[in-house]
Amino acid sequence: MRLLLSSSQMILFDNIDWSFIHPLVKGKYLPQGAEGYDLISLYKAQLLIYLGEVSSDRKLASALRYNGRLCLLCGFNFLKAPSNGTFTNFRDRLGDDIFYEILHRLIAQAIAVKVIIGGDTAIDSTHLWAYSSKFGKKTCRRPGKCHCPRDYSDPDASWRYKSKEYIFFGYKAHLIVDAKSQLPLDVKVTPGGEADSPQAKLLLKGAKERHPEIKINSASMDSAYDAYETYRFTIEDIGASPIITLNPRNKIDAITQGSLYLSEDGSYTCFAGFKVVYWDRDKKRGRLKFRCPAALGRCQCLFRSSCSLFSYGRTFYLHPDRDYRLIGPIPRGSNIWQEKYNARTSVERAYSKEKGSHHLANPRVRGLTKVKIHVYLALSTQVIKRIGTMIMERLTRPQPIPCPVRA
Repeated sequence: MRLLLSSSQMILFDNIDWSFIHPLVKGKYLPQGAEGYDLISLYKAQLLIYLGEVSSDRKLASALRYNGRLCLLCGFNFLKAPSNGTFTNFRDRLGDDIFYEILHRLIAQAIAVKVIIGGDTAIDSTHLWAYSSKFGKKTCRRPGKCHCPRDYSDPDASWRYKSKEYIFFGYKAHLIVDAKSQLPLDVKVTPGGEADSPQAKLLLKGAKERHPEIKINSASMDSAYDAYETYRFTIEDIGASPIITLNPRNKIDAITQGSLYLSEDGSYTCFAGFKVVYWDRDKKRGRLKFRCPAALGRCQCLFRSSCSLFSYGRTFYLHPDRDYRLIGPIPRGSNIWQEKYNARTSVERAYSKEKGSHHLANPRVRGLTKVKIHVYLALSTQVIKRIGTMIMERLTRPQPIPCPVRA
């Protein structure tokens, strides 16, 4: 089993074009000084952690010192293996931008060999617990429990409710994947307190700009992404169909519900026939707010008490772009809409594989920049494993033997 793993890893590394790494890191290291380690070898060694060979930089350095197979796999001299501090310095020097670029170069290779073919995509986020105590340290000297601010060893991490019963302290990885291959097209990493909805636009834009050769036909998302700007951007800028379930909090607007009517002069009236009062635009949700004129003292309404039990009066909301949300290029409730929405599970399976096989859920680093590098390395490992698997299948696939034709 170990021999099989070794041969598959050799094929995995040998069938990737790593030559793009040297131009990318040009300028990160000074030419003078003692001869250093090959940067491609250092990057390959980092992937060994996410391939499950070792669990940390310290164990990686020890394994390279005594395991000739791993040295050969990465391209190191067995008599001169790097220390764990070398790997820390390597990540710090390159920075998250370089690792992000390497990830996209590997995705481009997966596209070139047709592991990723495009079409339907899926977007979702997953939470990552910070490598830090969730309780923090007290900043005051009061005895017992208090509500004073606390000092955390990871200052970039933040709290976020995943549901009413579950709250976490850490980060979020936002991912858009190719639905068929379940491989990433782009990724964003944010503190845990960031909302999901704004990331959809960035992910779609990043996937289109980084890999224009891939056609995005649809983008499936859950109700967390039910925002008008997401619909508009997906349709108008990407040319794809947004497949998004409706969020109960983003209620269907007042005209669709039948609580507001359009009068002959073009104004909006309630069911009692009074013109409602425009009460500003909610820029965050892209909707117009109207209030009951009786609650503002502008009319006398016999239905005032039955219409709303509160002194503020009833409120009405209109969404200027509601057609994109309620109708869209693919009608809601149709078989094709449901079929494409079912493809959203591909991103959940991708996260499951990343967290299980590639240690995505266990960042052993602190700070947003280092967590980003951790996520990029985990995703890069998934991409090259799929490329290696396809190469192995091609090599082991039985070839048909031509039958000679007799004259």
